[in-house]
Amino acid sequence: MKQQLTLLEAPPDWRIDERTKEIGRRGLAQARAALRCHSPGAQPSPTPSDDVPRAA
Repeated sequence: MKQQLTLLEAPPDWRIDERTKEIGRRGLAQARAALRCHSPGAQPSPTPSDDVPRAA
């Protein structure tokens, strides 16, 4: 390959803000905990707290 394509910067209005990223991280943590809970031989994990926003 002689030439590599140049990546374009996303316009600022396409970027995800920090609050949205944090909500996503918390959701991923909950999903991973749920998957671990349902793995063979897994111990039940504590339920997520009510202060975590939930997807609509």
